[in-house]
Amino acid sequence: MKMYLGSINRRVWEVTEHDYAILDPEHLTDNDRANKQCNVMAINTIYNGIDSKVFEGIKDLELAS
Repeated sequence: MKMYLGSINRRVWEVTEHDYAILDPEHLTDNDRANKQCNVMAINTIYNGIDSKVFEGIKDLELAS
């Protein structure tokens, strides 16, 4: 998974491997927006690669890490 997510974008793997924090959700920085976008890309990739039974167990997760 590391190689696949990293091939999408290095940062996609980084937000998957390490948590990130948004300090002020009302005033997102460019870095916050990039982390959120990479997290969504990682979650989408993971969802597309799993069985529907596994999907039911993780579909409500908000972070890829």
